[in-house]
Amino acid sequence: MFAVIFAAARLAGAESVWIDTDVSIGSPFREVDDAYALVLAFHSPELRIAGISASYGNAPLADTTRIARELVKRFAPSGVRVFAGANSPNDLGRPTEANNALGNILTECSVTYIALGPLTNLATFIELHPDMARRIKRVIFVGGHADETELAFGPKATFHIHDANVFKDPRAAAVLLRSGIPITLASVATAGNLSLTKNDLRDLAHSGAAANYLAQRSKVWLWFWTRFVGTDGGPIFDALAVMAAARPALVSIDRRYVRMDNGGNMILSSNLTTGRRRVQFCRSFAPNLKRVVLNRLGKQ
Repeated sequence: MFAVIFAAARLAGAESVWIDTDVSIGSPFREVDDAYALVLAFHSPELRIAGISASYGNAPLADTTRIARELVKRFAPSGVRVFAGANSPNDLGRPTEANNALGNILTECSVTYIALGPLTNLATFIELHPDMARRIKRVIFVGGHADETELAFGPKATFHIHDANVFKDPRAAAVLLRSGIPITLASVATAGNLSLTKNDLRDLAHSGAAANYLAQRSKVWLWFWTRFVGTDGGPIFDALAVMAAARPALVSIDRRYVRMDNGGNMILSSNLTTGRRRVQFCRSFAPNLKRVVLNRLGKQ
C-alpha cells in the first residue's frame, strides 16, 4: 500500500514530457543514441511520459516506429504509447496519428517536448494547431551550432557531420523558431561530449535487462566511432536532452540567440541581432552526469 501511495505521489510531481524520436538501434551503422535517451526517460522518476511520436530520420518511419514500440513494450512504464508521425520532410503540414495524439494530450495537460530527430512532426502540429501548440511549455531540441564552426570529431577533427536534425528538415526548424515556444538547445557539439566507451558497454551488459539490450545492439556503432573515427567512445547525443529535462541542475544553461541562415542551418550567437530569437543553450554538463546516466540505464 505504501509503495503504491509513494509511486502515485512521485508521478504527481513529475514533469509531463512528449518525446519525438527517430530511434534506429539494431540497424547496421545507425546511431543508437535515441534508444539510450528513451531508456533514460523510462528510468527517470522526474519525468512522466505522456506519449512518444516516431519520425523518419536515422531510419525510415516503419523502422523507427517498430523499434520505439519494441522498447516501450519491453522497458517502459505501463501506459506509454508510440504514435507514427512523418515519413519525410514532404509530410510537413500533413496530419498524422502522432499529431492527433499530441493534440489529445494537450487538452489534458501541458508538456515539455523533447525533440530527438527532425522537427517535421512538431512543425506540423504548430502549423495545424497553433493555439493548442501554446500549451507546449518548452521544446528541448538536439540541434543548432555556432556560426563559422564545423561539427567534427576524431583526434584531428577530420570526421565531419551535419547538424542532422536541422539538416533533414530546415523548413520545420524555421517553423519552430517562428512559433515563439521556449526552446532549449542541446547542440551536437555539447552533447557529443557525453560518450560511452568499451568499458561502459561491458558494464552495461551486466547491469539489467534494458542496459544489456542497449549494450548488445551498440557494438557495431561503438566499433565505428572508436576504430573509424578514432574517438575513445561513441557519443550518445540525445541522452543530454533527456537529462536537461530530468536533472537540469547537472546541465549548465546559457542564453543564446538563434536564426536560420540561407543554407538552412540553425546558427547560434551570443549577440542579439535582427532576425534572431532568444533560446536557452546547454553549454556544458557536470562531470558526474555520465555516472548518473550509467546508473539510470542500469536500473532494473
